[in-house]
Amino acid sequence: MNDFSFRPWGRPSWLKPRFKVQSWCVLACFGTEKRSVKSAVSLVEEGDSLIMVRIDDPLTGTSVEEEKRQSAYRENQAILDKSGIELTVVQDELKASLDRIYDICQQASEISENVILDITSFPKRWFFPMLRYLIDDARILNLQVAYTRGDVHAKSLSEDPEMLRELPTFVSLDDRTNHDLAFVGVGFHTHSLLELFGEDKSKSLRLLFPFPPGPPGIHRNWKFVQEVEMKVQKDESLSDGNEPISYLHLDATDVSQAFDALKIVTENGTKTSIMAPYGPKSFSLAMCLFAIAAERAGQPDIPMWYSQPQKYAINYTEDAAYRLGQLDSWSYGIKRSSRFLYEL
Repeated sequence: MNDFSFRPWGRPSWLKPRFKVQSWCVLACFGTEKRSVKSAVSLVEEGDSLIMVRIDDPLTGTSVEEEKRQSAYRENQAILDKSGIELTVVQDELKASLDRIYDICQQASEISENVILDITSFPKRWFFPMLRYLIDDARILNLQVAYTRGDVHAKSLSEDPEMLRELPTFVSLDDRTNHDLAFVGVGFHTHSLLELFGEDKSKSLRLLFPFPPGPPGIHRNWKFVQEVEMKVQKDESLSDGNEPISYLHLDATDVSQAFDALKIVTENGTKTSIMAPYGPKSFSLAMCLFAIAAERAGQPDIPMWYSQPQKYAINYTEDAAYRLGQLDSWSYGIKRSSRFLYEL
């Protein structure tokens, strides 16, 4: 039992009061999805503060698309206005500088020593470095991450992905190109993921598969897997006396379980690895936390490879998902009384 780590998580209405603090600063993304604002509003209680970040895509599309986008923003603004919550809205580009992202995190920590980062609609290029900055900020005593699921996803979630590259602040300083393991979250679109096996080589590939899957996502998950498997079968470097590809069937809501799976397979981070945070946001969050934990423990750096879309679907999801009449939201304790809960 010496390796047991208690990492609290659950519904926000359960987890938030367990930290027994008076007020929080909620940091969320003001997107075109209804769930982006519904999630943020649901997290704010009396005495809390709210910062919402509107992130503009580099590509806007046709004038018709732009009008739909602005209409979605107006509808979401109406939801915020109806809530009566006083909030701060900041706006920047998808490819904003790390300095800008850092400044926004600083703005949150200046308001409160207790922060909830709502990653529901934040793109990975933003929430990965944000989580690092918030964990490293000694002024933040308590940190939670929240996420609200969507109901129906668009057929095409995004467009014009860039070439595969490392996410900001999650790079390999030793410039290695050979790794013991590669971890890939199973999602809907592979985009430029298959390029990963061109430059960087790994001895074995692990696919993080959300379980139990449900329709209609299961069909898109398996298409993702099929595309990766076809590439792996042609890559002789992945069959060097190792099992070239295997699956980790994980609960799509349990970040702690996914973190522990990465910990076990990498032998506490001692094996070198690369990660591609596709698939459920919970898997991406676990990968992000594991990479940070490995650095803090002095283990090899874990580069995060991702092909950043330049335009997201306006109706990425139709609405927030509900369960028993309540938002289908989850919260995860990351820091408690200054203690990082995901150490190796």
